[in-house]
Amino acid sequence: MIAHCDRIEEKIKGVTKEEFSENQDIKEIVCFHLLQIGELAGKYGKEFLKDYSGVPWGKMRGMRNRIVHGYGTIKVERVWATANKDIKPLREYCERILRENK
Repeated sequence: MIAHCDRIEEKIKGVTKEEFSENQDIKEIVCFHLLQIGELAGKYGKEFLKDYSGVPWGKMRGMRNRIVHGYGTIKVERVWATANKDIKPLREYCERILRENK
């Protein structure tokens, strides 16, 4: 999951919202990695989700489903907001989980 967060951050670094909206390649790459994050979020068991409820695992799965089943109707603004506001905290949370479980 951390690697997918890193890739998203790499792709949007220095990119404006307007550039993101107009660049199909960057949008597709970011959506692919959001999809992968959602896929991974769906693999965790109930106990893990209960113990680590600091991020919205269900919403991540929901975004994955939206990308997979409704890619043509995804709002660019939502993808942009997720990439810019949610990815860094998710990465930090995942790092914390790893530190706690070593």
